[in-house]
Amino acid sequence: MNALRYLPFAARGFRHAGPPLHLTLFVTGACNARCRHCFHWEDVAAGTKGPSAAEVDRLAETSSALGPLLWVSFGGGEPFLRRDLPELARSFGKRGLRHLAIPTNGLVEGWQHDTVDTILAENPDTYLSVAVSFDGPPDIHDSIRQVKGGHARSMASVKAYKEQAKGTDRLGVGIIVTVTSENQHVLAEHLEELVDELRPDNVTVNLARGTPMEPHLLDVDLARYREVIAVKARLVADGTLPYFKYPMAKLAVARDQLMYEHVHRVAAGEGQGKHYLPCTAGKLSAVIFENGEVHPCEMLGKALGNLNDTGWDFAPIWDGMQADALRKEIKSTRCVCTWECAQADNVLFNRKAWTGLAKRTLGVSMGTRAPGIDAPPAS
Repeated sequence: MNALRYLPFAARGFRHAGPPLHLTLFVTGACNARCRHCFHWEDVAAGTKGPSAAEVDRLAETSSALGPLLWVSFGGGEPFLRRDLPELARSFGKRGLRHLAIPTNGLVEGWQHDTVDTILAENPDTYLSVAVSFDGPPDIHDSIRQVKGGHARSMASVKAYKEQAKGTDRLGVGIIVTVTSENQHVLAEHLEELVDELRPDNVTVNLARGTPMEPHLLDVDLARYREVIAVKARLVADGTLPYFKYPMAKLAVARDQLMYEHVHRVAAGEGQGKHYLPCTAGKLSAVIFENGEVHPCEMLGKALGNLNDTGWDFAPIWDGMQADALRKEIKSTRCVCTWECAQADNVLFNRKAWTGLAKRTLGVSMGTRAPGIDAPPAS
């Protein structure tokens, strides 16, 4: 992949206004698990149907016409339950999409791997990352996700994805862990076990958020969160976690380090003070839910508009008065949350963070551990 394809996006650090750089599209509410920490559990319980392939193609056409997309993520529910997932991917891929991310529970055996092969074959200019979720050792994982034997099945899926990745440089295989009150006491140790056995390209660490089925799972001890982040930092520093193989990957590693620090500050109630990062949600990114509602993010609960009112033409919503008013509200209220996708953008496209990003990127290149929250917590 050519690094020059990323240059057009750098200017958005100077001017946030413009077309979206990344979209999160909830392709289905259907799911074969019932995760007790899922913020989207009501749509999952209802099995909310996602947009048609024709609607997604119209979305891809009109959003890409505004400007090139850097990143699209297919959310859910379980994305691989859609048999037309390759068609949805092709709608964006044929219009120059750089990165497609698919988070999954790894429980759609067989079909999920055929789907990945098809997406790779049909989108030669798109980097695909697939990340499988784990919530602790088998007993805790299976209890949280309410799928007996789910941990073992997800482990097998990662191993199969890793085999697929041997034949291409455009498939990244990651794992996702979400810190909750139920797994926080064992997740750092289990993360090391997972990385040792599965050898993923990356680990995404999420902090439980939103309004889950069981709200007590949000009661996380931030010291435990720090432990998980510290484990990831050490695995990156010693080369065990190599990260995805695409241009600017080391910058992405540095971005994540700063992002985790900011998520921690926000969770600790310090996000609106001197360390405040202006939120770029609704300016650089948007979330499209199954029912066509377009939101600036997953957390705020306010819509820019509904695509069903525009025939899935994205432009009238993105450029509309309702969207403009919500952007102003986000700015005036100094809106903050712990949603990692938004905070990653807030770090990457904030010029004030670029000196720190440059230092971290150099540190990543040299194999040294970055300071801050990624260092082991004090005893």
